[in-house]
Amino acid sequence: MDTNRYLKAVNIEWDVDLAEDLDSLPKEVQIPDGMTDTEEISDYLSNLTGFCHRGFGLKET
Repeated sequence: MDTNRYLKAVNIEWDVDLAEDLDSLPKEVQIPDGMTDTEEISDYLSNLTGFCHRGFGLKET
């Protein structure tokens, strides 16, 4: 049984100009091990996708 816990960004509110861009963006993103700072996670999401966001939630999985 895997007892490791991971953070996942959920309910990501992507900042897009065109609604169809949302089709190609993830709804959830697993956060790399050890990354817990909200600002660092925010930058990670933007760097990963090339899109800014207006917010997100974090969920432990």
